[in-house]
Amino acid sequence: MNDTQDQSPAGQRRTRNRRGEGGKLRDELVAAARALLKDAKAESDLTIRGVTRAAGVHPQAFYLHFESLDELLYAVYTAEFAEFTQALETAAASAAAGEPALRAMCHEYARLALAEPGRYHLLMSLRGQPHPGWDPHAMPGAPALRLLAGALATAADRAASTKRAASGAPPAGRGPDECAVLLWASLHGLITLRGSRPAFPWPPIGRLVDESIDAILSILN
Repeated sequence: MNDTQDQSPAGQRRTRNRRGEGGKLRDELVAAARALLKDAKAESDLTIRGVTRAAGVHPQAFYLHFESLDELLYAVYTAEFAEFTQALETAAASAAAGEPALRAMCHEYARLALAEPGRYHLLMSLRGQPHPGWDPHAMPGAPALRLLAGALATAADRAASTKRAASGAPPAGRGPDECAVLLWASLHGLITLRGSRPAFPWPPIGRLVDESIDAILSILN
């Protein structure tokens, strides 16, 4: 059985997985979808037939692992955000806790987005379909946002301690969760505008990232 092969619609031949390796096909379908979406103009360009052709299997094989294209898109979204979040965690670990870690994460965010625009577009443009019962706090992008919020909270605690020592009163402002959303929106705007208007005389991206962080920190508790 290990030597038998599947014939794909594109005429490619693909060796079947060994017994007990059925999950490998799922990973291959996700990888094929990720590769196709990086060059696609829209999520709607992806089709089940196109994904299975790229993976070298018959379209029927798709339904062994996914009930719908939307379920595959969610798996793609999960995989992309897991890698993105890991990159931010690695950047944060290279700096001291609080504001240094926050700046390290934000600069890594910008670096990745500009270095791999197709991947970033994929990460931020996949919508899928909403389903009843989905918890927004359990969505694949939530851990990345929590990283930002955690770094902001640590930075705010240290800044608040300094201000209390100087004035005897705590500062007033927004909380880290809301500020994390504001910072994410700011970073996303810097990246997408830079890509859509390349002829504009943009200031250095590093300076804009730092100024965005400064602005958010100024309104944070």
